Order: sequence, then C-alpha cells, then structure tokens
Amino acid sequence: MNPTRRLSDPTLFWLALALTGVGMLFIFDAGYARSMRDGRGMIPREFFMQIPFLLGGLFLAWWVGRISQIKLKKWSIGIFLLGLVSLVAVEIPGIGFEMSGASRWIGRPPFLVQPAEFFKIAAILYLAGVFADRKAWPAKMPRFSNWAAKLDALAWPKIKRCLPALWILLGVYLIEREPDLGTAAVVAVTAFVMFILGGVSRSTLIAGALLAAGGTWFMVKAQPYRMERIENHAHRWDPRNVDDVGYQTVQSELAQATGGWIGVGVGAGRAKHVIPATTTDFIMATVAEEFGLLGSVTVLGLLGGLVGRLLWLANRAHTRFAMLVLGGVAAWIGVQTCTNVMMANGFVPAIGIPLPFISSGGSSLIALWLAMGVCQAVLRPVPVAKEAMVEADRDRGRYGRTHLSRA
Repeated sequence: MNPTRRLSDPTLFWLALALTGVGMLFIFDAGYARSMRDGRGMIPREFFMQIPFLLGGLFLAWWVGRISQIKLKKWSIGIFLLGLVSLVAVEIPGIGFEMSGASRWIGRPPFLVQPAEFFKIAAILYLAGVFADRKAWPAKMPRFSNWAAKLDALAWPKIKRCLPALWILLGVYLIEREPDLGTAAVVAVTAFVMFILGGVSRSTLIAGALLAAGGTWFMVKAQPYRMERIENHAHRWDPRNVDDVGYQTVQSELAQATGGWIGVGVGAGRAKHVIPATTTDFIMATVAEEFGLLGSVTVLGLLGGLVGRLLWLANRAHTRFAMLVLGGVAAWIGVQTCTNVMMANGFVPAIGIPLPFISSGGSSLIALWLAMGVCQAVLRPVPVAKEAMVEADRDRGRYGRTHLSRA
C-alpha cells in the first residue's frame, strides 16, 4: 500500500523529502573534514543529529496533516500566543539557554529548541485565521454630524484592524532581542506578504513599509556591531578585513567562483576546511564549489519547485484560509532561500539565516516539516455542511480564483 495515497498533495511531500535528502548529503560532505580534524570520525555530528530531527519532523507532518483545517483555524490564536510565550521563555533563567552571547534556545544541550523557527508557522496560521474572516472596509462611509461621532465610529474599528500587525511586531521585537535580526526580518517580510494576500489596502501597506523601514534602521543603529558589520561588509575585500570581519563571506565568494560550471569534484572543495559555519549558514559555498553552477541551480530549482507548487496550490485552494496558509508558507521558504543565497554570495552581510531543508539544524528542519503537514491539512476537502469554513468562500469567482477584499 502506497503511504502517500493519504496525502492531499504527494508532489509537495516528495519535493520536501528530496530537498531533505539532498541536504543530508551536503551536510555530510560539508562536515566530514572538520569531524575528522576534531577526532570524531568521518561521519559528522550534524549528520547524525539530522536523522532523528527528520524522523520527528515526518511524524509531526503526518500527525498535523490529519487535523481538519477547521480546527487549525480555530486554534490559530492559541498557537500564536503559545509562540509568543515561547519567545519570552528564552530569556527566563532556568528555561532559556544562552550560547555565544545569544539567548535563542529553550532547554539544555543536546536537547535545544529554537522557538523563533516555530514562530514562523504560528504567525502564518494566525494571520491566515484573521484575514480569512475579515470583512472588507466599506467603500462609502455614512455622513457624521460631527468629528466626535466620526472618531467614535471609525477609530476603534481601525485600531482593531491594526492589532494583528501590532502582535506580529511584538514577535519580531522579541526575536530581535535574542538577538536574531535575520530571523526577525524573515518573519516581518513573510507577514508583509500575507498582508498583501489578505487584501490590506495599498495606502496601509505603504505606511506599514515606511514604518518597518524606520524600525529596521532603529534596530540596526541600536546595536553598534550591526552598523559596523554593514560598513565592514562593503569593504570586506580590504586587506585589513579579508582575514578578519569579512572572512566567512570572502571565503564563500571564493569557493563559489572556484566551482565554475560543474565544480571541482565531490570532496575536493576547500571551503569545508576553512569556513566555520560550513554545514549551516554557508552550506551553499560547498554546494557551489564542489558541484558548480549545475549543483547550485539544482538545489535552487528544487526549492523553487517547492515554492512554485505551494503558490499553484494556493491559487486553487478550496477556502480562503487554505489559500493564505499556502501563500504564507511559500513566502517564508522563498524569502529565507533568497536571503541565504544573497548572504552566501556576498550580496548582503552574514546574518545567520539557514537554507531551508538543506542546512543542518533541528528546529529549522522540524518547523519546515511541521509547515508541510499544515499545508497537507488545509488542502483536505472541507464538508459543505461546515458553514464556518464555507462562509469564507463567498468571495470566490466563477473560475475558482479568490477575489481578495480590501482592508
């Protein structure tokens, strides 16, 4: 019996599994040299650890995939609040764990959980639940006798409509405090894409983008090392920086340039010997160096195929909630992929963003597979009798495309 027959979309499952398998191979290739140098044998610890993380992720994906999207929508606020609580917990002594000056984890080694990774899917579910039920703002407003009556009738409803954005900003702020500005930026951009999918008006989106830009500038200026990193990145090839603050990025750029079209050959790369984050943030350096442009295009093609499949499914979703969830997950994976690649090739400074499914990391892999399970769940048909979900379909057109309301 084929176990994938129960899946709502087997293609999505196989794409994610293929990416995970490719990631396992590259984790082994990028990590074995350092493992042997440290006297731990040929098989790197990151490869060993990725196996139980994958099994755990597959189990969660299977379990969540069996949940009705009606329940997921009902639980979305509770899941989001749990995500916020977990972000606060990383700073509580005895619960949170600090490493290298950052408080991003809960637990104790080797059992560490990074809540920020799971907050991504929590934020997507929350915003999907909010926008699935949101009514369009009236195109024409009645006349008011005075400004006080107008303020009373419009101010509070407008504030209520802005509350989801404020809750997301709270989560972004908590992640930035860890500090983890890269992950905070991924959450913020993913949420912004969901605001677009949710039908937020253009003027509100522009205002939000300007506020976000100002907030980002403030957060960068608030920590002097961030501004220094940006300034040094622009001069990373300066002889004073090439072996210091610009070391990882410079070595990654050299590795990718060395790879050429087909690479230098499996195991013959230099990057794995000199880059500290060779199995995590800079795994693309080994991919490009040893497998060349062909290998890089293959990896990015698989990730692009996964994102494209999610968008294709979102465009054909049966409910507005499903469309928003699928579009949000596509935005998350797409934004994170682009950020990691731009970081590896030197377009942006190193900000600690893993490549989805490819980089080593338990919380990242489990969160991604949890998202795949959520996507399978929302793709399951909804009984017509379930009026709570059918009501969300009233905005759908005759060709099955969702008409987004204006907020």
